[in-house]
Amino acid sequence: MKKSDKLLSLLLIAALLGCSTSCKKANPIPVMDFQEKVEWKSPDPAVGQKPKILFVGNSHTYYNNLSTMFVNIVDASGHKCSVRELSSGYYTLKQFADTENQGGKLLDKTLTEQSWDFVILQEHTTSSLSSVAEEEMYPPSRLLDEKIKKAGGQTAFLMTWTPKKGIKGQKPEQVQSDIAGTYMTIAEELNDLVIPAGFSFMRCSELYPDIELWDPDGQHPSLEGSYLAACTIYAIIFQESPENCSYTSDLDQELALKLQSIAADTVLDK
Repeated sequence: MKKSDKLLSLLLIAALLGCSTSCKKANPIPVMDFQEKVEWKSPDPAVGQKPKILFVGNSHTYYNNLSTMFVNIVDASGHKCSVRELSSGYYTLKQFADTENQGGKLLDKTLTEQSWDFVILQEHTTSSLSSVAEEEMYPPSRLLDEKIKKAGGQTAFLMTWTPKKGIKGQKPEQVQSDIAGTYMTIAEELNDLVIPAGFSFMRCSELYPDIELWDPDGQHPSLEGSYLAACTIYAIIFQESPENCSYTSDLDQELALKLQSIAADTVLDK
């Protein structure tokens, strides 16, 4: 399938996900095929010699030091980068876009006083659901994207993962399809990057159900989950496979290689 046809198909699913709550009760959320190949947008321009990257998010970002994991993968793969993280528990993009909010004020200052090659935006799970995304996720995404591009940077949306058991009677596959649809829709509108960590989680869960990607709370990532997300970020930003990277965090080499391969298969046309 051509990229344009695949994207149209996926965005059609995303549009179906955007129906009202009453509609959803009558029509279950369509489930995406997470094993199917998707041609994700590549950085344009391509990543430079030592990119400056800003991570913006909440506990999904700071759990297990995701940004530090990413830096270690970059270093072990023979590249360099400069990374900063702005994250706070329960934060939403609406709060980060609000210059009257403490976190929003800090982000505004960070975006206007410094230059960034990439700014990675991670939304709160509940704000990224299709039932509320039009009001909660999309408007602040547009505001932040405008600031990022005005400063010469590229926006990358870090697509998060479903809670392990789903949400309010919806199966994990349905919730992930819902979340994926909202991220892909706003990224397509703004011509931005998507880091499909949620896709990587689902692919891994289907292929290796014995790998625990979630923390015991069922919401946040385990060490394995954060490492998989970090590998997925690397594959998108550098357009290279993280396979055989010597940095494995505290994971054994065989397990780390499985996660590296999942990230590479999710992102790259191998």
